[in-house]
Amino acid sequence: MPAARQSGASILDPQTGARILCYEITWSGNRPPETIPVGGDLNYCTLPLTGTLPHTHDFAEILLVSEGSLVHRANGEARRLQAGHLVFIRPDDAHGFEPDGQCTHCEIIVFDFQLEMFLTLSRYLENDTFLQAFTAPVMPPCFRLDATATNDLYGRLLRINAANAGPRLRKTMQKILLAELFARYFLDETHLLTETQVPDWLERLCTQMRRPENFTAGLERMRQLACRTPEHLCKVFRRHLGKTPTQFINELRINQAARLLSDTDETILAIAGSLRFESLSRFYALFHRQYGLSPARYRKCRMSGKRL
Repeated sequence: MPAARQSGASILDPQTGARILCYEITWSGNRPPETIPVGGDLNYCTLPLTGTLPHTHDFAEILLVSEGSLVHRANGEARRLQAGHLVFIRPDDAHGFEPDGQCTHCEIIVFDFQLEMFLTLSRYLENDTFLQAFTAPVMPPCFRLDATATNDLYGRLLRINAANAGPRLRKTMQKILLAELFARYFLDETHLLTETQVPDWLERLCTQMRRPENFTAGLERMRQLACRTPEHLCKVFRRHLGKTPTQFINELRINQAARLLSDTDETILAIAGSLRFESLSRFYALFHRQYGLSPARYRKCRMSGKRL
């Protein structure tokens, strides 16, 4: 099912181009979602155990989990969010929420804002490199705040919506907060390092693919084991490993070829065939690129005990 597209025209405050709302979520049964505004910024939500439908936006969103936990499913991946998690959701992130099985109640506060504010940030910071760090990850960037920082940000978000603050002041406060958050989490390398963790499924996949029967079977076997679309698989490999799935597999095959050249008497043609290279010339080209020698020269050096 394609993700529904939410428009900011009917959601965001036209005077500020943003909105800040707090949701207390309870998971119950499979009845339709229900949201009850209870005054101010607070809404009580009852959501089905099956989760919410995937959706995208034409605006950006920052989400802070203040209590409890839930599962955030985005772009085909799932991430468990707990109190203190701060998530930066891009407009084209297809995402939704599910219960995590350990907590039937949670509270989140959401800050939605127009994309125009990114232009304001670029001018204010005199730096637009934060946009690359913001858009590059496959999953929406996520950071973990300690209890003090969580409470401080939670209170600050709610104060922006204070009844005695007019639209102009609220908009100024929103812009100041956005500038601080993006500068802190997308320009400060200390925080960027906490976001670039390799997904668990990718680590498992790489371990599985290092088995000869898997890397010999090639890209199709990788896709079967990954259960991801080819596009998503390629994007994740480039993001976390700096190479394509095909390059990763070919490196494993060439390493295996080097071992066979050193430890067996198999012919070069037989080794290339057993590892399912499409042609002998392709095998030679990849081997030379990785080791700087032809397969025949590599074998001769190894047999003579010379350093490569």
